[in-house]
Formats: sequence, structure tokens, C-alpha cells
Amino acid sequence: MKDSKKFKILMCSRPGGDRGPGLTFGHHVKALNEDNLNRFQVDEAWKLTKGSDLSAYGVFWYYAKTFNPQAFYFLKERFPDKKFVFGPNILLDKPDIGAADAWDEWFLSNVDFDLYIDQVEFYNNHVKKFIRNELVDKADYLDKCVTFDMSEEYINNRNETKDCLVYSKKRRYDYTFDKFRDELVSLLEEEGITYTELTYGKYKREEYFEALLSCRCCINLSLDECPGIATYESMFMNTPIIGSPHNTPSIFNQDFWVHDTDYMTDKYLVRTDDAAEKYIKKIKQFLSNEIPMEESPRDYILRHAGYQRYADDAYDLMVKYCS
Repeated sequence: MKDSKKFKILMCSRPGGDRGPGLTFGHHVKALNEDNLNRFQVDEAWKLTKGSDLSAYGVFWYYAKTFNPQAFYFLKERFPDKKFVFGPNILLDKPDIGAADAWDEWFLSNVDFDLYIDQVEFYNNHVKKFIRNELVDKADYLDKCVTFDMSEEYINNRNETKDCLVYSKKRRYDYTFDKFRDELVSLLEEEGITYTELTYGKYKREEYFEALLSCRCCINLSLDECPGIATYESMFMNTPIIGSPHNTPSIFNQDFWVHDTDYMTDKYLVRTDDAAEKYIKKIKQFLSNEIPMEESPRDYILRHAGYQRYADDAYDLMVKYCS
């Protein structure tokens, strides 16, 4: 496009580690810099050389809650007319509480932004409860992009020996998880549905992939994900995933959602008492081949989590909020 605007962006903060947010940050930078339409130049502040011209950047983007407020004030005071973007790893460490520490309080009370983003819509709507009224219309969402390092041959070498992989992840604020999990497992056993269970934080990445290839579907028990690397990995391995709109917000086929298993309160999500029964009903529908799949999980995630989709969506946000 001849008239496409080009955005020169300086990333000013990043998450640590090479999994989760750390992994997606790397894909974020790479996706924008590899945009087919060349609409972005993204640099990282910690890689600049001494004497770099900061005024050349039109957008200062703080990706994660790892920066000193004084660093923000330095740029804001020096370049008041530049655009400032925050997210998606800024708010909230404790979604059921809101501002959970002095840093959160500072950000919510003092930072004026041009764009604040989360990765999924429902979480962005929740965060808006805590953002100052004059800034609510500047909050939006941008789903992540990610690639994985498994070969097509490895993924196609399936050996399905179980019906379900039960993916157990208990959130700090999920007070009914144990009851839900125990009821679901009991119902699986009553129905003669075979399963393997993996618990978040207690398995190696390779074990998860092997389990996905040995099961017909994956059952996500987490109360919420935004949207969750493990759910993307399941679809990348071409294993259908069954979950709620809040724990699998980005899904290859919405017929695999289990509806009305939780609801949003003034604080945050709460699970319903009959969630296990609703999950079992959906699992049985899938195992009985009653849910048609027009697109495979793998085809969907290759398209949806691809770099160009991400760059296109990011460009739309930049034009809307940072032009």
C-alpha cells in the first residue's frame, strides 16, 4: 500500500524468561519487523548504542511491568507529543483484587497513555473497571502471535491411546477448582472415558506434547487464560481443545466451547456448580463425532497465531490510537 503509514517503535520494557510472556515478546518484535508491508521498525531500548536519537521514534511501547516510573517520566517530559503504548503484560497481577501493589496504584493513578492493550477482549473489559474514566476508550486488545519448533512429521505421528488429556491448572483465585476437577474425573471414570492428566508446573514440555499426540482431545480446566500458550500448543499439535470462552478465548471452533460454566462478578470470574456436568456433556458430544470440524485446530492456529495476522491487527491499532 503506497499510503501506508510507517511506525517507528521503541520497546522500552520486556518480560523476563523464555516461556510465556518472554516467549511472546520475542515473537511480537519479530512479527512487526517482518511485516510483509514494511509498516514497522521496532527497536529495543536495551540494544541501542550510546547517542542514539530517541526523537526519531514516534511510539514508545512498554510491554511489561518491569520499568522504573522515572524512566517513563524522562521520556514523557522530553517527548510529550510522542505516543505511549502499554501492554499486554502491565495489569493486573491479581485480577480479582485490581491494584495489588504500589506500582499498580501509581500506573492507574498517574500514567496517561495513548493505547493500553491486553491480549483478549474479556480480560481487557475486566481491566477497564480499574482504568480512569477518561482513558477507558484508549484500552483495547491484541491477540498474541507465536510459532513452535515441532516438525510436521512429528505432529502427524499420532498414536491415540486415550480419549482425553485433562490439563489441570489451578489459579490462586479459583476457590472451587478442586471440587470441579474431582467431579470431572469421577464423571470421566463413570462414563468409561479414558484420560491422562497433567498438572501445570509438574511436567516437562516434551511430556505435554507426547500426551497431546496420544489423546483425541485436550480438556482445559483452568478458570481463565489470556489466551494461554498451552492452548495454542494443543491446537498446533492438531489436538482439539475443549474449554470455556474464558479459558480458551482463541479457539479453532466455537462449538468446542463449554458455555455457562463461569460468570463475571464485580471482582472476577466465578465457576458454576454444574461446570463438570456441562464439560462431560461436551466431551461426549465430541467423542461421538457430533461436533463437525470445518477447519482443523492446526490450520486455525497457523493462520490465527501467524506473524502477518498479528502485524495487520497491530497496524490497525496503531492507526486508530497512535496516528
